[in-house]
Amino acid sequence: MKRVMTYTAVVLATLAVLQILWQFRLALLLFGLSLSVAAVIRPFADWLVARGLAPVAAQVLLYVLGIGGILLIVLLLGDLLLVELNNAANVAVVEYESLHQRWEAGSALQETIIHYFPPALTFAPAEDSELITMLPAVVDLTRTLVGALGGAILLLALSVYWSIDQHRFERLWLSLLPAKRRSYARDAWREIETAVGSYLRSQIVQSVLAAGFLIVGALVAGVDYPLLFGFLGALAVFVPFFGGLVTTVIAFVLGSMTSSWIGIGMAVYTLVIFLFLEQGLELRIWKREQRSLLLMVLVIIALLIEFGIAGFILAPLAAIIIEVLIKQTYQAYVVRRQTAVHYEDLEARYQLLAQKIAHSENGEVKPELRNLTEKLATLLANTREVHPM
Repeated sequence: MKRVMTYTAVVLATLAVLQILWQFRLALLLFGLSLSVAAVIRPFADWLVARGLAPVAAQVLLYVLGIGGILLIVLLLGDLLLVELNNAANVAVVEYESLHQRWEAGSALQETIIHYFPPALTFAPAEDSELITMLPAVVDLTRTLVGALGGAILLLALSVYWSIDQHRFERLWLSLLPAKRRSYARDAWREIETAVGSYLRSQIVQSVLAAGFLIVGALVAGVDYPLLFGFLGALAVFVPFFGGLVTTVIAFVLGSMTSSWIGIGMAVYTLVIFLFLEQGLELRIWKREQRSLLLMVLVIIALLIEFGIAGFILAPLAAIIIEVLIKQTYQAYVVRRQTAVHYEDLEARYQLLAQKIAHSENGEVKPELRNLTEKLATLLANTREVHPM
């Protein structure tokens, strides 16, 4: 009965903790993203510190360069990208409306298929009542944008704190664990940080290269919307499995607007670029010695069902963390088993030594030997307490 009550209490406590974590999921997501940003820049900061730069100065320099580079790209290409996005949206609306009208007057199969698609958009002058109705949506959009900007600022601030005060942060949360578990937790934490940082650096490099190659290819082929195409390709790098395929389809559609041969050429070019990035460059940047495809698929399915496209994109990070935890747990188990065998061997030798001392010929033992024997007995007893078998 007591065991049943214990198991019930553990299950209820676990469910309560999960419920609390779910309520604070946005804060935890922000916390995790800030740690990820810190993990991305840590090798560069260590490289600068090894060359004589102060740790705080190295962190500040890297963040200034990163944020400045992003702002420079937005200032140089932001207006052109918005113009292309607006033109592409207008063309897409017009083409969809034309297709919708043709299929509505087409064959029975086309009428049946188009019935399941959204109706074509119609544009009419907006009245005052419609503007009043649209006002809450505009307010919600503004609030969302302001919240996203505030979250980005907080993310950067937290990331700077984790980067500068890493060791104190580690000591703080490791102090909450039992002493005999701290070394394993610290090793797992650092390996997770290394793996996540390596993965994100790999994806960022691939994203930049994909955008550059796709923009150049679109300009050479004379395809419309080259900046928009490159931007979509850069985002597609972060979509596991299907990012390259979706970008290839988009390349074929854009190229086919000029000619079918250009569409085929753009599709082949895009597919080759993504294969080169994923199968060639990624293996050099991200040392993924062990990567379970089955685990990745299971995590993607679980997060996709629960969080949608955001979970689909974050699934590789979750799979990396789970793999590291499984690996560390198994290594700790193996080390404990090997250590247990060594303890047993040491205890057997100690018992043999004690017997020899007890049955010595003259019955006298040197004080040094007796002192060493007592210390050995104390060490074995302490080891038993720290590593129970």
